[in-house]
Amino acid sequence: MTQVLCFDPTSSDQQSKVRGVGRYLQILKENFTDWIFSNKLQVTSYKLQVFINPFFNFLQKPPIFKRVAKKQIAVIHDLIPLKYPDKFPAGIRGNFNIFLNKLALKNYDLIITDSQTSKKDIIRILKVPEEKIKVIYPCLPKIFSALKIKNLKLKIKNFILYVGDATWNKNLLYLAKAIKIANVTCVFVGKIFENFKKLHVTRYTLHFNHPWQKELKEFFNLTKNDRRFIFSGYIPDKELIKLYQKANLNILPSFDEGFGFSYLEAASQQCPSVLSDIPVFREIASDTALFANPKNPNDLADKIIELYFDKDRQKILGETAKKRVDFFSCKKFRKSFLEVVPH
Repeated sequence: MTQVLCFDPTSSDQQSKVRGVGRYLQILKENFTDWIFSNKLQVTSYKLQVFINPFFNFLQKPPIFKRVAKKQIAVIHDLIPLKYPDKFPAGIRGNFNIFLNKLALKNYDLIITDSQTSKKDIIRILKVPEEKIKVIYPCLPKIFSALKIKNLKLKIKNFILYVGDATWNKNLLYLAKAIKIANVTCVFVGKIFENFKKLHVTRYTLHFNHPWQKELKEFFNLTKNDRRFIFSGYIPDKELIKLYQKANLNILPSFDEGFGFSYLEAASQQCPSVLSDIPVFREIASDTALFANPKNPNDLADKIIELYFDKDRQKILGETAKKRVDFFSCKKFRKSFLEVVPH
């Protein structure tokens, strides 16, 4: 059997477990139970045929600088910090890490990415030959297809749902403006929103030091003491599925993304989505969502209103989105990986 070592930063970084890298590692672990997942790279104890870095992060120090396996695969989900350096200033250490990672990338035989959109960015920004890049669309964790919830009861009714982070590209400020215009309730799910919940209650001052956090500070001030904004923080998948099943719609208004997991999660529960009209979401969702201009809060509000109050439209769009999930099956995901991982 081929020895495969997959680097797992979540074993030592609790924060990464509840972000995109944690979700991606979750589906890798579910689909490839014979791989070794570890953050310990003392590879002398392994007879490695394959090394996989599932989260090639240009802003952090590379986990390896040299070849440790016959075949080395890097997974680059997106290049958003490199695309928008003014919004994600790296600083001296960050720029040095970017330099080191570009050198380290030369020791990888293949790059896997989540979308054709990200592939184009990798070719354009990193000057990587197209034949060295393979698009493998992620699938969902098994719980999203296996869990059946009956007699679902929630205290809150009639709400939209945002699931994700709060970095600049997530476009939370314009989302907040759109929610106020549409006059609807939005539940925010994500680890970072636990702090928002506490700070809104205690009325402490939140300090924002990073340049991209200027918009986040505006978002915080705009939502403060407004009952239409509910910050739940991180919740387990079982509870998240309940929210998807009861929400009027899922909202993802990002300026840029590498994929868009919340669309797929929502679609699996027949929850319709309003997405920003950007290439990656057109690629992932096709015609199974409503699309809005992410730079126009009024357009975001119009699309929210269009879907929020129309139960028939919600049902139809939710059903078409559910069918779209089949395109991102675990079977395809496994098959695509096994085509590039010797076995």
